[in-house]
Amino acid sequence: MEATTLLITLPLILFLSFPTNGVSARHGFSIVDQPPAVLDASGRELLEGKYYYLRPALRLPPFGTTAIIPGVYRNETCWFHVGVERFPFSITGLPAKFSPVAPGNESSIRESTDVIIEFSDKLALVCGGSSVLKATRFLSLGGSGDRNSWFKIEKLPEPRHAYKLVYRSRRVVGTSTRPDNTERLALTDEPLPFEFRPILNHPSA
Repeated sequence: MEATTLLITLPLILFLSFPTNGVSARHGFSIVDQPPAVLDASGRELLEGKYYYLRPALRLPPFGTTAIIPGVYRNETCWFHVGVERFPFSITGLPAKFSPVAPGNESSIRESTDVIIEFSDKLALVCGGSSVLKATRFLSLGGSGDRNSWFKIEKLPEPRHAYKLVYRSRRVVGTSTRPDNTERLALTDEPLPFEFRPILNHPSA
């Protein structure tokens, strides 16, 4: 009997002695590795609560650049559509920060986990309300942090350090062209590649 007990106990002790990736006190043990950390444009891990320039990662002519620009539409209400513009000169775009829906014990944002994307509070001063990104058919500001504001960041094969934004595991964030040939962020089947550029002089940096 003692020999049988020893045979059962020894493997259990050995299992508990070795660390496993993805172990969470809240969710129990898991032998599945954690998703890799999202990397910013400089190759460093994307950090929770730190501001980055969220920019389209598109190949452009020399001196060309893209940025996400808010468009203000007034029809008794005031709200934002977030659009994509191309400029023949350098422009930084809008600061945004990322917060996991289920906070953990680390500061890194990981791939394929739900995050909330919030732009600078200065945007909210224009019309009031929330600067959290949300999705219906198109992307706009005014999110409340519910499921309409949950996105996943997933790696694209190219370009380097480029990612796509996934909404509810079915649609991705891409662009929709309006009659005036301007583009606006929308839920599509073709992803727009994004990159996250660090902001060195931002108060949260």
